[in-house]
Amino acid sequence: MKNKIRGGAFRLTGLILGIIGATVSITSIVFSAIGLHQSHLCKTCKKGAEFK
Repeated sequence: MKNKIRGGAFRLTGLILGIIGATVSITSIVFSAIGLHQSHLCKTCKKGAEFK
């Protein structure tokens, strides 16, 4: 008799969700860094000063 380990589907689902979560997390960090960089550029170049 072979003992089959149960919960294979849950492990696979957890792995997939973990990969998706890590990808979303890295993407949000990159977009945040880009946004901070763009806001810094706007402050230094006085872009949009005519709207004040």
